[in-house]
Amino acid sequence: MWLKLKPVLFLISLLPLARWIYLYSAQQLGQDPGLWLMSSSGQTTLSFLIITLCMTPLRQLTKQQGFILWRRMFGLFTFFYATCHLLLWSGMERHFSFALMGKDIVERPAIVFGLFNYVLLCILAITSNQAMVRKLGRNWRRLHRLVYIVAVFAVIHAIFMQRSDASIADIYAFTAVVFILLVWRIVAQRIQQQRIQQQLQAIKPK
Repeated sequence: MWLKLKPVLFLISLLPLARWIYLYSAQQLGQDPGLWLMSSSGQTTLSFLIITLCMTPLRQLTKQQGFILWRRMFGLFTFFYATCHLLLWSGMERHFSFALMGKDIVERPAIVFGLFNYVLLCILAITSNQAMVRKLGRNWRRLHRLVYIVAVFAVIHAIFMQRSDASIADIYAFTAVVFILLVWRIVAQRIQQQRIQQQLQAIKPK
């Protein structure tokens, strides 16, 4: 079932991109299409990042290992929409001008969080395949814990880059969800460590 649903979820994950293309071609993006697309792509990236982070808690809560089969796909969609967000900023907003992009970075340090996050996402995307999992071994899990740093920096970037009161409620909602997921991760890890210690103590010779 899990593998059969994967193509369906893949197509659903492409809907934001299809919506952007339709609205842009129909000229229904308002007076500033670049600004609208920047905001929408940023929110879409955050949404897929949160969906990716939810896969492990859902597996733990339901005891269904199938959620892990979807995690990589959602993670790669996070990277894909982050790439769209970056291209929209550098292209539609700054016309691929290094001078304008450099000025933006200096005047709005929050962009540094976004660029740093994108570098981390590149690392996570490159190392997400099974070949890298086998090659890195235990270090793969340690490396992919960077996704939580990505989540924190993404929220910081979104908070400082929001340009209207209309989007602030969405940003607060994203922040709350990321905070809950981080707390879940910390608590779950401590519980796991306690169980491992109890098992080790149980097998020690008396």
